[in-house]
Amino acid sequence: MNRNWYAAFLLAVLIFLLYIAGRYVDNNTQTLTRELDVAYNLAVSGEYEQAKQAFQKAAQRSEENSPVWMLLIRRSLVDQLNQTLATIPSYVSAENVADLAVETARARTQAQQIRESFFSWF
Repeated sequence: MNRNWYAAFLLAVLIFLLYIAGRYVDNNTQTLTRELDVAYNLAVSGEYEQAKQAFQKAAQRSEENSPVWMLLIRRSLVDQLNQTLATIPSYVSAENVADLAVETARARTQAQQIRESFFSWF
């Protein structure tokens, strides 16, 4: 009978850890998406220096989250997102607004793919 209780306890711990991991992935991808939206809106309104700083901050946050994301999802998705985020600040200028829109949309889609990659198992 004790083995059944141990098994139930381990199952409860596993469910709890999956819940925490899901919240972590969901919160961080949503925060990243909001930061990208704010940075893009700054660029569209002509505040290029602030937009560049906001994109760099988003890239830095993604780099900080990457080690945990790589434990939970495929490394290739995280690497693609980080590569895209690293290049976005170079598009922040009046001449590159269309390219900036494309790269921002790509980063948002990649963040969504990270989220979906984790939750696709459930």
